[in-house]
Amino acid sequence: MSTEPRTAHVNLLVTKPLEIDEPDWCIGHPNTRAEFKVDVTHYGPERAFTGPDGIELFRAMLTQSPFAQLSSTSVDLYVETGDFTGSYTPDEVEQLADALTQAAEQLRALGQDLARILYGGGQ
Repeated sequence: MSTEPRTAHVNLLVTKPLEIDEPDWCIGHPNTRAEFKVDVTHYGPERAFTGPDGIELFRAMLTQSPFAQLSSTSVDLYVETGDFTGSYTPDEVEQLADALTQAAEQLRALGQDLARILYGGGQ
């Protein structure tokens, strides 16, 4: 039997608080336990766009992952599609088209807000 001490290599996840700059538009960080610095993401207020009968068309929010390594670190508008797949009557198609037109106007406004943040000197 060997008298040499045995050794093992164990990977540790070391955590410590990280102080970061937060943009004015960020609504906070509900999950304060990012495992890695690259996981830190700022989120703006979420806007839901709905169509006929409250069907969600899509949602959008400002986002930024300032320490990302495989994606953009700039402020972006994150857009997620909803579930408006289905069959519609002629009247419902008209309502859906109207809702999409209104949503497009609101989405353009969010794009203008993003442009002001990116090019207007705001955070």
